[in-house]
Amino acid sequence: MTIEETLDELPPIQPGLAKTSYRQFQLRIPTQIFLQLEIEAAKRGMTSYKLGAVILGMYLTGKLQLVKKPETKTNNGGQD
Repeated sequence: MTIEETLDELPPIQPGLAKTSYRQFQLRIPTQIFLQLEIEAAKRGMTSYKLGAVILGMYLTGKLQLVKKPETKTNNGGQD
């Protein structure tokens, strides 16, 4: 599946609606994950945006599976 094929599945553009010359996308990730992404991108000689796009593309095509880490319970000595 290519990007062009996935665009066919989007709803059609409706005439008369306000259009912008840019697309805004906002993503919030933890600082530690962001730094890991920056470091991995630098190792591969690409920007973190390009690496992020590759990772998202792999996830969307099923080549990358999300694995949740088991939650670790912290023991704070019985204090809240």
